[in-house]
Amino acid sequence: MAMTLTCDKQLLQDVLGLAIRAVSPRTTMPILECVLLNAQEDIGLMLSASNLEINIDTSPIPADITVSGTIALDAKLFSEIVRKMPGEVVSITVDEKNSVQVKSGRSRLMILGQSGDEFPVMSESDLVPINQGYSLKAQTLKDMIRQTIFSVSTDQSKLVLTGELIEVKDNTMRMVAVDMYRISYKSTPLEGDSMDSKAVVPAKALNELSRMLPSGENEEVSVQFTDKRIIFGASTFTLTSNLLDGEFIRYDQIFNEDFITVVEVNRNDLLSAFERAVLIATENKMIGIKLEINDDDLIISSNSERGETEDGIPCKTDGKALTISFNPRYFIEALRAVEDESVVLKFNTQLSPCTIRGIEDGADFKYLIVPLRPEA
Repeated sequence: MAMTLTCDKQLLQDVLGLAIRAVSPRTTMPILECVLLNAQEDIGLMLSASNLEINIDTSPIPADITVSGTIALDAKLFSEIVRKMPGEVVSITVDEKNSVQVKSGRSRLMILGQSGDEFPVMSESDLVPINQGYSLKAQTLKDMIRQTIFSVSTDQSKLVLTGELIEVKDNTMRMVAVDMYRISYKSTPLEGDSMDSKAVVPAKALNELSRMLPSGENEEVSVQFTDKRIIFGASTFTLTSNLLDGEFIRYDQIFNEDFITVVEVNRNDLLSAFERAVLIATENKMIGIKLEINDDDLIISSNSERGETEDGIPCKTDGKALTISFNPRYFIEALRAVEDESVVLKFNTQLSPCTIRGIEDGADFKYLIVPLRPEA
């Protein structure tokens, strides 16, 4: 199919950088190594890429299109060609044999493309929303992903836990990640009346989305659920992801209010103590970190073949004295995600999970961490 257009080089580079995130680096289907160019005279130039799990479609960029059409080009090669072109404007001409000429300034390259008809297209029936959709600040969604994604499981035998639960209930959107040793939870209110929905989204899709989301203060993103997919729409792109099948853990039944020890502590002081404690960990071997809670004092200690550490942190304690050990990485990742100045740690027994929450009752985050068993 013939196609002829001219567009701004920087705009083309920008949308290429978005679309290429969905290109499959290793595949037995050569078409999945391509980016699809779709030029329409009354709309502009749009790019699409897919790895059959994630689809990315860019918003149209302005282009002088004299012949509308589509062409699939090797994404890596085409991106390099555009990046190294000398001028500020790029011209693309496609002939009937899918031979593609790319010109800029006095430079001209010829490459061979593939018919746009070969590019995988999702069925329209799979893209029908099951509700009215939701809208929130792009930065809010970006923060929700950042503050939970680290708890996603990597265990492929429990595939549903390799994604995050996105749940809308009572006009609130919640994101939950679980890896059997910890839970990360973050919520944000939605404007207006929202229908209840939920789906489990692969972590890979959310990681890519987080990197792509614009950070402007007024940038918004829409979220729509279909039977098999979730669609995120931003100002410059639309990302569509397959969903994970399976029953997600009933996280709401795991968080409980049965505590015998409650500690309020400065978040940064606690994080710094954990980060110092892991300095003596031996390579490829994570040590356990012991917490000793007694009155208004929190002692954090560790020891290994390389040495030992001890930190004392002032805190406010309500309840019984307790000694308990944890994998420090879980605490460090949770505390780095929290933005509050102080946090509350809630404990029950030496073998029961610790819950990390905000000081305010209505805090929009909570983390649950399973302790290590005490040494015999």
